[in-house]
Amino acid sequence: MNAVWLLMGLLVLSYLGSSLVSGRVLRGIGLPSGAEYVVLGFVLGPSALGLLEPSSIAALEPLLGVALGWLALVVGLDFGFVGSRRVRPSRIALGVLMSLATGCSVAVAVWFAVARGVPSLDAADRTLLAAGVGAVSAETTRHAVLWVTQRYSASGKVSDLISDIADCDDLGPLLMMGGVFALVPQATSLWPIPFWGWTIVTALIGVVLGLIAVVLLGTDFRLIQSWGVLLGTSLLTIGASARVGLLPLLATFSMGVTIAAVSRHRDEIVAMVAPTERPVILPSLLLAGAHLSPKAAPFLPWVVAIALAARVAGKLTTGLVLRVVSPDARETSPLLGAGLLSSGAVAMSVGLAFSLRFPGPIGATVLFTAAAAAVFGEFVGPQALRATLRKAGELAAPERESLFFGRGLARAARDPARDPAPVEAERTPRAGRGEA
Repeated sequence: MNAVWLLMGLLVLSYLGSSLVSGRVLRGIGLPSGAEYVVLGFVLGPSALGLLEPSSIAALEPLLGVALGWLALVVGLDFGFVGSRRVRPSRIALGVLMSLATGCSVAVAVWFAVARGVPSLDAADRTLLAAGVGAVSAETTRHAVLWVTQRYSASGKVSDLISDIADCDDLGPLLMMGGVFALVPQATSLWPIPFWGWTIVTALIGVVLGLIAVVLLGTDFRLIQSWGVLLGTSLLTIGASARVGLLPLLATFSMGVTIAAVSRHRDEIVAMVAPTERPVILPSLLLAGAHLSPKAAPFLPWVVAIALAARVAGKLTTGLVLRVVSPDARETSPLLGAGLLSSGAVAMSVGLAFSLRFPGPIGATVLFTAAAAAVFGEFVGPQALRATLRKAGELAAPERESLFFGRGLARAARDPARDPAPVEAERTPRAGRGEA
């Protein structure tokens, strides 16, 4: 398939994405992380059926870079808000720290494993690999939490807490990946700048251009003019950061946060750009799947396995910490951290940006880890989150039986004193079958 036909197919997929987000398709169809589009891209890509040629995929990489930057801008505009409700600063800090803790724990585990298992990999490449894998392992996608709460009509203190944490932890992987890009900048300066200095420069690019966008937007909101300002300044932000080898996603995210914090038209801007998120996510995820190459490195399988195990341990640990530090979470299930395992578009975006910036075995391993975390999270995260919210008594809709967790996890998470009837309902049919 040549690049023109591939672009036409992506435009059709983008239209389907706009249909999904506008409510013309029944709610609940599809996976909350969009992992099915990653799998579809892998199946159609060079590593499987080969319907998407490597040359066609490479021809769309500039457009893909713009799409990833735009997604980060949309996320930044909504950072610190769940709908119209502002998230408390303490919860913002908690969400960021939890994601950084998970990402750093995964990075440390991968670093030591690679040091022992791949001694031929030099220290610089080992650091890039470990930090990149850690960055794509840090996120809890807000889409999965929103999917569960809407599907089962969940509401309450625990639902709000988890929604706040998932909405605000996007900054963690972006900061980590921004630091990874800053380890190998393409720009030169009159005096040496450490990697954390380049990370700050990346954020400052977005802040400065965000302030310029606020000035250009003016005091009166005009729809057409606002589109021109946002598109122009976002393209300038993406180009300026990419030109010096820094992470465009962190720059556009900072730009979005700045606009949301300073502009008086924040609500109108969010309402304007929010419908574009899903149409951009779906083609990007499909192209990310097409970039997957499981045979790119001999160490890829066991690095991915170690990363997944460390991610599970990190999320479970941060969930236990959350139960201690937050009064709203103290009565929840110890499996609270398992409900935070869902990964999604932000992790895939930073993983794809890494693979484009550092092509080769290391980039392929980081991207494959992001995809594996997204797929694995679909099997565990929503089910565990549903069980946690059920124990908290915040599920208003009847539950459906879980294919992977079944009744066992539901019974383990259920409070018998609060809801004994379902337990008896399960015991009675078993006794009847035994007597028969």
